[in-house]
Amino acid sequence: MVFNVGEDLLSTVLAVSLLAIFMAALVHSYHIYAERRNAFDDFNLAIDVAEQLQERVLVSPGNRGLLEPSGEKLENYSKILALQDVNLRVEIRSMTGEVVLCGGKEPSPIQGYFSPPAGVSLPVAVKCGTGSARPCELSVRVWRD
Repeated sequence: MVFNVGEDLLSTVLAVSLLAIFMAALVHSYHIYAERRNAFDDFNLAIDVAEQLQERVLVSPGNRGLLEPSGEKLENYSKILALQDVNLRVEIRSMTGEVVLCGGKEPSPIQGYFSPPAGVSLPVAVKCGTGSARPCELSVRVWRD
């Protein structure tokens, strides 16, 4: 069996093309898997941060379960997360839409396109005066640099 130069070249090009298509498909499937895994991890991180804020950071000293809005406590917690390369944006809004507390940095639109922030909203009770509380929404968004 004798091959000509043209046939050898064609079969080599065909084999390399099939190998390149297979490698591209493999890289693409791994990329999709990594995106899903990162989204899941970021969502778990957002839930953990929201629970930490609700149970330890912003909790009122005498009343367990009531939040006491404090920009200073939120800023300190945000600095702790920044040491781990995690950015934080927190908003507490009343049911009428009034902003009770807002802190953290806003994600840039370009950065949010490539690595969108994960967010979670939880119902909370915020202390507003002596012995009274009002229902609010705690919105937490986290993302990594």
